[in-house]
Amino acid sequence: MPIKSLPFLLFFLLISIATFSQENLILTGKILDKKTKQPVPFVHIGIPEKGIGTTSAFDGSFEFKLPKAFENSLLTVSCMGYDTYSKSAASFKNGSNIYLETAVNQLTEVVVMDKNAIVDIIRRAVNNIPKNYPSEPSNLLAFYRESLTDDSLRYKYLAEGVLKVYKSSYKKDNEGQVGLVQGRKINLQDPLDTSFNSGLSSGHMAAHRFDFVKNREDFIDEAYFPYYKYWIENITTYNGRTVYIIGFDKEKEPTISGDGKTKKKKRSLADRLTGKKRGDSSGSASARMKGRIFIEKDSYAFIRAEFEFTKDGLRKIMNYPLYAGSWKANKYTVNYRKHEGKWYFSDALREGVRNNGGIYANEVKITEISPEKGNQIPYLERLERGNEFVQLTGKYDDDFWKNYNVTPMSEGLAEGMQQYKNMLKAQEAFSAENLAAIQQKRDSIEAAELRKQKEELAKTQEITQEQLEDVDYVPERLRKVDNVKKKFNRFKMSFGLGTHLISTGSIPLTINYFDNKENEILSLTNDLKQRDFEVIGRLEFDVAFQKNFFMRFGWGFDFWNSIYKDRAIGLGLQTNLSKQRPILMRAVAQYSYLRYYRKLGNAQNDYGKFKVEGERFRGDEIRLSYGSHSHNVNLSGELAIELNRNRELYFRGTYHYSFASKQDVWFKETKQFSRKDHRLPISNSRLQILSDDILYTGRISSGETWSFTVGLLFK
Repeated sequence: MPIKSLPFLLFFLLISIATFSQENLILTGKILDKKTKQPVPFVHIGIPEKGIGTTSAFDGSFEFKLPKAFENSLLTVSCMGYDTYSKSAASFKNGSNIYLETAVNQLTEVVVMDKNAIVDIIRRAVNNIPKNYPSEPSNLLAFYRESLTDDSLRYKYLAEGVLKVYKSSYKKDNEGQVGLVQGRKINLQDPLDTSFNSGLSSGHMAAHRFDFVKNREDFIDEAYFPYYKYWIENITTYNGRTVYIIGFDKEKEPTISGDGKTKKKKRSLADRLTGKKRGDSSGSASARMKGRIFIEKDSYAFIRAEFEFTKDGLRKIMNYPLYAGSWKANKYTVNYRKHEGKWYFSDALREGVRNNGGIYANEVKITEISPEKGNQIPYLERLERGNEFVQLTGKYDDDFWKNYNVTPMSEGLAEGMQQYKNMLKAQEAFSAENLAAIQQKRDSIEAAELRKQKEELAKTQEITQEQLEDVDYVPERLRKVDNVKKKFNRFKMSFGLGTHLISTGSIPLTINYFDNKENEILSLTNDLKQRDFEVIGRLEFDVAFQKNFFMRFGWGFDFWNSIYKDRAIGLGLQTNLSKQRPILMRAVAQYSYLRYYRKLGNAQNDYGKFKVEGERFRGDEIRLSYGSHSHNVNLSGELAIELNRNRELYFRGTYHYSFASKQDVWFKETKQFSRKDHRLPISNSRLQILSDDILYTGRISSGETWSFTVGLLFK
């Protein structure tokens, strides 16, 4: 286990010990507006100094789980526009109502500012990001939920999970990592189907994708300020601090000051992932979103944003990390929470309306923050960006979430009804009674399938009824395999560059070619220049029959001054040398057919049209090359390091042994539009090969050679 991962694992181990080994406090209650007595939804309840918390539901109710060791800590309840409520966790009585008082805004009037003054507030907030947000990587624990409905808003599926999140420093623009602690899913159209696909990927990356501060989304990017209009929409308070609410939308007529150039800045994560250039007014620099930004007045920290894509913005197909393209609408709400003097990503809700009217929702909430410097998630535990979350979740039980805090997400969202519906639907779908009924049906189907398989077994085997009753399994060859492709459709492709150490000495050669009447057609005298190696490329396909056994098809080719054409087929074995990031050792044995010819030079054709074994040549200049076609055994040793789930870097050394070969002359036209080429064995009576006036039939290379290749393998 890498040393650098120990602090990360130790943190969650300590949390687990505190959670499972000690008696836990479960605080329940309801949060109401003191004046109106109405529920206050999506309020944060937590222990700030411990970095743990949850959120109230749409009706103001909450359930907060915390280790008993934290019972003397201060329970804090905070919400935008209300005074912060604090009380000792130990003195809190379950079922109590918490009444929040509306904060008295000392700035009673909305300040009227021109665009330059408002933009300056945003600019100062951006400049303060290194001071206000973590300068070191951090490890977080998060609750994630995604759902999909059809065009009638009937749920198609629900999936939930507890995630480990690694966020890199806000000073860096590299994307973080995510690992799955545990998860569950249910197909609401066919609950008995546990192998369904959603067709939607990367949702579990929400804690990174929707972090508009780290990604420097367009509306806080100075290069895009000319394309947006900004205004002070309101002023409120949060935790006793004044907060600007700044609205933004597309500027009808963008005005670019000065010479029309924007200040060149380092590309953000969002730009780097999409290939977008900052300040590119030719297409990418345009206002694609509208919404509101919440900026704390004293610290100039971004603490919240509510935004959505405009119709024009949705037309952009590639917009990772946000969603665009084939959607009717995309709305986001993102919150940040202060912990130990820094603002951390807290939660986010994204709702996308598909072209058919269905809604795909992603909800993420950070429930724990590690006090230690963050370490990357171990390689084998990371979830890839392109994964579908529903393909990653595991089995569930009645006490699935144990003592993890799970929430209906997102603080203070006025339009939070969809979140509340998701939460209620999840409670209904994942209830013990519903899951028990589904499991009973599933067991009945499996029992019926087993009976059917037994009947098939009885037809193909001599077996008595008594023996059949004792069968509790069916041989693999008689089982119905749901996904045969997983076993046999394991194709890999690789491309590499390397060198083949084919040593060729300097050989003086004369090649003469005659017609049937022994009239000279072509004649060329030159030296084959000395060469010690050939630069080659290799394209290969692997077909895996088992995890460690595969067949390999390969093609090799040269790049200049030679004719190098290799075709190979063979078998290989592999083994994994590492328990973390896979390091694979492969051994491959192949038969190959290699055609290798060295250029002697270009001969002038004064004869006119002529044939080489039926192939008609008419060019004024014919390139002549001397070499051989050979049959070889290739033995390769290969070391491959997995860069990610879909790509490997490999290093290969190959021993080539030629067990049969024949020498040829290769004819090729050089100045024709359609260039003819053909090889002719040196044993042909119309060819004469001389070296220093002596007949020459030798090989230009030895029968034993080596090659070395470096390349990438794609899965």
